[in-house]
Amino acid sequence: MRKKLIIFFAVAIFCAGFAWYRFNKPRESAAAQPADITIHAQRLYEMYTSNETDADKRYLNKIIEVNGVIEEVETYNNDIIITLGLQASGGISCRLFPGEKPDEKLMTKGREVTLKGKCTGFNIDVNLTDCVIVQ
Repeated sequence: MRKKLIIFFAVAIFCAGFAWYRFNKPRESAAAQPADITIHAQRLYEMYTSNETDADKRYLNKIIEVNGVIEEVETYNNDIIITLGLQASGGISCRLFPGEKPDEKLMTKGREVTLKGKCTGFNIDVNLTDCVIVQ
């Protein structure tokens, strides 16, 4: 009986330690990860607006390399969000990885740029997080 109790507590401590590690694991940028899909911003937006369910199956939680023209660059609470504009109704919203400091020359409106990030779905815009600028 005592041996079973010791094994139970050892397994419980291991599981708690693993859960703590996974919960506190730092986020990773998309820089070191290979792109699952390379696509133009307009095509990605069209895929989501025509059939969101199918687009989620294809792109959700995947690393996507997308190129397009910068419409807007915003800063919220030290987060930089680059919007690749397509139409008045929406575009591709790319939230840069925290701490990513791109060159100011690369972030001007009207400039063509390629970004790589994780697709988190569609909400007026197609959203990419933990993005990096691909040179």
